[in-house]
Amino acid sequence: MVSRIILLSLLLLFFISCTSQTAKLLGGSDKEIYDSIQSELSKKKTLYIFGGPRFSKVEDMLLTLQVRYPYSEYTRETYLINGDVSYRTKDYYDAIDDYEMFIEEQPNHPKINYAKYMIIKSYSELMTTKDKDISPSKKVIFLFNNLSDEMKDSQYFSEIKQIYGKANILLLERTIYIANFYLKKESYDSSLKRIIESEKNIKSLISSNPEAQFIKIYCILMTDPKADKTKLINDYTTNFPNQVKYIEDLYETLK
Repeated sequence: MVSRIILLSLLLLFFISCTSQTAKLLGGSDKEIYDSIQSELSKKKTLYIFGGPRFSKVEDMLLTLQVRYPYSEYTRETYLINGDVSYRTKDYYDAIDDYEMFIEEQPNHPKINYAKYMIIKSYSELMTTKDKDISPSKKVIFLFNNLSDEMKDSQYFSEIKQIYGKANILLLERTIYIANFYLKKESYDSSLKRIIESEKNIKSLISSNPEAQFIKIYCILMTDPKADKTKLINDYTTNFPNQVKYIEDLYETLK
């Protein structure tokens, strides 16, 4: 009985302490609230599921910052912080939306490059070989091809290049997979279409990949009566002399 009373007393003191700290926090200056948000976000998980940021607390502090200090320089980062919370909780599409809103509303903010980097990083989390949706990979490639010189000189560019390389490989793999699917069904137009569409984004990879080029040429041979079949096959043989099986299959179309 005594131990139970002691335990309840400790819990009560803890609750009162937390309530006091929260009241003090929500009554602080804009910088104090902002610093507390950043401090909470920087917490790391310990002991598996324990520790780490309390995102509900971050949301409460962020709302307080917006209500009490709507014109503060720290309030300008609202969408950026929301994006970080969404990213950390693996809501990547929400994160992308928040980062894009931040860029739209704060085009001259010093953390613009960080927001652009996090958009690409969020798309990278959505890329997977198991998913039939290759749009995240395409989006990464599009964003990379439209990076500003400032972004290319930023601290984020090295990692962005790695993400870009991964996106290229995933797009190539998915393109070949889908093209082969249609090839086996003898849907040559659909198969060829997949290769041609991906050439817009990864032309060099498509051109240097023996399987992708085989599919492309084979489909052309099967659908275009005006194609110079001998030339196409000879070009393939010259470029990929070790691909004996593919070369044999191409020659079969001449019979």
